[in-house]
Parts: sequence; structure tokens; C-alpha cells
Amino acid sequence: MIHLEVDTNDEIVRIGQRLEKLAFEAPDVLRLSINAAARKVRKQLTKDVAEVYTIDDAILRDRSMGAPRLQTAKPGTIEAVIRSRGPVNDLMDFLVQPSSAGTRAKVLRSGGMKPLERGGAPAFITQFSSGHRAIVQRQIGQTYSMDGARRRIERYGYPHKGQWPDLTRIKKLLGPAVPSMMANEQVQESARVLLYRTLDAEIDKRIAKALKVNGGAK
Repeated sequence: MIHLEVDTNDEIVRIGQRLEKLAFEAPDVLRLSINAAARKVRKQLTKDVAEVYTIDDAILRDRSMGAPRLQTAKPGTIEAVIRSRGPVNDLMDFLVQPSSAGTRAKVLRSGGMKPLERGGAPAFITQFSSGHRAIVQRQIGQTYSMDGARRRIERYGYPHKGQWPDLTRIKKLLGPAVPSMMANEQVQESARVLLYRTLDAEIDKRIAKALKVNGGAK
């Protein structure tokens, strides 16, 4: 959930003072302004995440992966909520660079390509039987169960020239989830700045429209 707060009571008072005789319209002016500002923030959030992280753009547009959803403010509940819910992403969804020496990856655009190696085991890209491709790494000292070993032998065969299939357990490497990336302080600060700037502009626009329609409320 994206927490961007506005003191609605104070805003309603200020809007009412500017509307003069149309002060009764202040709650609606604020509600519509909040919704308009929240829509722009929701759209900008994905752009800001893409500027900070190397995540695949398609992930940021996929609601099942955490693309933000907006719950708009309603009469009597002047609160808009932007929610992002999604699973962790495969590291494969970020910028990766395979090589014979092992795969490297870069999650933050401000960082550099980092070699993925642990305990002497370099990471590599593989394709599972389902067709899913991912970056994995062997877990040194851990081997598959008898059933896991059987499946690997069925897939890769019995020893060839004295070499058995590698039965070391592998682990899929993961990156941050979309909600976690949207909670990044740089992304949040950008969202706050846009919200308050846009909200002020939307309020000004709706006050001017209300006064014009009603002849200045004189």
C-alpha cells in the first residue's frame, strides 16, 4: 500500500473559505481533486520504479505482479488508496548478462553489473521442464533427494564417459517484488512531491470552475 496522506479537514476548511457561499461544495471539490491527483501518481509510480530499477516494463504493467491499483475517494470517505500486491520477481526479470564465467546481474540502475557467485558456485541461466527460464545457483553441500536425483537422471541420462549428472541442489535467484520497489524512498518521495503539486493545481481548477458556473458566488 502506498501511504500518501492529506489533512482532509484542514483542506476542506481552506477550500470552503475560498468558495465563500459555495462552501458546501468543498468536500466534493477535495474528493474529486484527490482522485485526479491519485490517478496521476499511480501512473507516475511505475515510471519512477522503471527509472530506479532495471525491471522489465511488462512486469510493472501486470496487476498480478503488483501493478498499482487505485481505490478512489468516495462521498463520506475522502481518502484515495494506491495498492500494490505481488510476488517476488525472478532475478531474470532484471538486467542480466550471461557468460561462460557465470551470470552477472544489475537490479538498481545506479549500480553496476555484479557477478553472481557464492561459495565458488557461479549462477547460470537454465530452463525448467515447464519451459520457464530462470537464473539458478548450485547449493554447495546440498544434494537432491533420491526422488529428485531420479528425475534428474531421467532428464539428463546415466553416466556418459564416466560423468554422472550433477546432483547438487539448485536454487532459483530472486529480485525484489513490485510492492517493495514502490516502497523505495526515492520512488515514494517523487510520488509525494507529485501528489501535493498536482492536488493544489486540481483544487485551484475546481474552485475556479465552481465560482465561474455560479457567477463568482456573489
